[in-house]
Amino acid sequence: MPNIVAYLALFIWPIVAIVLFRLLPLQKALVWTIIGGYLLLPTATYIKFPMVPPIDKTLVASLPALLLCFLMAPPQPPNPAASARSGRHVLLFLFAVVITSPVLTVIQNTAPVIDGRTYLPGLRLYDAMSIISDTLVSLIPLWLGLRYLNSRAGLNAILQVLAISGLAYTIPILFEVRFSPQLHTWIYGFFPHSFQQHMREDGFRPVVFLSHGLLIGIYLCIATLAAVTLFREARREGRPTVYWLLATFWLLGVLFVSKNFGAMIIALVLTTAIFLLGRRPQLIIGLAVATVVMFYPILRGAGWIPVDAVYDYVQSIDTERAASLKFRLDNEEAVLLRASEKPLLGWGTWGRGLLHDPNTGALTSVVDGIWLLVICGFGWLGYFGRFGLLTAPILLFALRRRSVGDSFIPFGLIVTLSATLIDLLPNSGLVNYVWLMAGAVAGHVLWWRGPEAEAAARSGAVGQADMQPFGAPPRAAWLMPDTGPTGREGRHDHRTGGRR
Repeated sequence: MPNIVAYLALFIWPIVAIVLFRLLPLQKALVWTIIGGYLLLPTATYIKFPMVPPIDKTLVASLPALLLCFLMAPPQPPNPAASARSGRHVLLFLFAVVITSPVLTVIQNTAPVIDGRTYLPGLRLYDAMSIISDTLVSLIPLWLGLRYLNSRAGLNAILQVLAISGLAYTIPILFEVRFSPQLHTWIYGFFPHSFQQHMREDGFRPVVFLSHGLLIGIYLCIATLAAVTLFREARREGRPTVYWLLATFWLLGVLFVSKNFGAMIIALVLTTAIFLLGRRPQLIIGLAVATVVMFYPILRGAGWIPVDAVYDYVQSIDTERAASLKFRLDNEEAVLLRASEKPLLGWGTWGRGLLHDPNTGALTSVVDGIWLLVICGFGWLGYFGRFGLLTAPILLFALRRRSVGDSFIPFGLIVTLSATLIDLLPNSGLVNYVWLMAGAVAGHVLWWRGPEAEAAARSGAVGQADMQPFGAPPRAAWLMPDTGPTGREGRHDHRTGGRR
């Protein structure tokens, strides 16, 4: 049961967002608002009113960021060249699929599910509206990344915030590794998951303020990838690199002691790739991951995913983890069989697509991978829409025919996004920063003007409007610090220009 501090934190975060937007450049303020809310606000704490999405950590981080971006950088109509690109129509089509598929799913699932003592109600139009409203809230970071973080500076801001916040988060992580995951209970009054799942060997798997220790693992993984990308970029530009290199090794070390085996493997492989490979091989890795994830259910059903080989390998390392993996794979097979009964639109919500004991009505299936939850609930149409929005930015980036510049920033962010996509297959960590990264990569594909235009912008050859990310005019006056005849006004104009 959340305490009063948990609810106060939800109501205070919009004020924190205003402070961030007042003190920081718009792009950094946006990223810190989204990611800071994810890392610091309580899990499983919400206030629910009829016909509106629950007021939880997702909404109170995303909605204030959206409103403040509207006030400080009202969107402008896209330029004709950007609007004509086919990628924009691809994203609009996928978004339409995500929004309309719940209605079709509800229409197909109006009858209740009755099996012995199991009774699950039929779906109503109200359920469709609820699903759509929740989906729109979850997609706010995607839109924010698309509109306001599409420049090279915006991508760099995401990587910097990921790396710095990951470094800061290692302090409470190490505390919980030593003393057990207690911070969420001490501050917010309850533990968000099963404590037994976070007892590992002779220690503990930390949780801090997230819903599960697995989310700690993947966040440390992407923070490591962000740090090594910033190291490569600093070395390319001839700037000091030791700080980012030390940050990379420190984050890897903390990830190791956090007892997240899967995230550690992903981090080791992709960190090595970013550290050693060039830009094009990194893009090929991202493209390969996006393709496999997009068609994973087909590959899994056709037997082309070597799950048995993976199980044998894990068993040779750790029998306890192998048993956990075997339990998960068996559950996935059973739920996939159930989902095949309604392949196009799925079974909808209320657990209608999961397995229940007909004698007791108790839930018997345990599903962890978000891909399977989407397939089971919304069918192939829902899966195509949601995972299409996550993978299409990488695919569109790979299809660019013009120069993509010599910076490592876009490619490192693509590899970082790829790490989260890999994690979505065994886990369900489809959270706000994943959508934010996908949106930023998509915006970079649609509206980035190329290295020549950025170089001209830095040299002053283009106007201030061309130097801004798409849709970023000057700040609202009521949010700007006071300016006077001391020359500070010009400094603030530069800070809101979108390039830092």
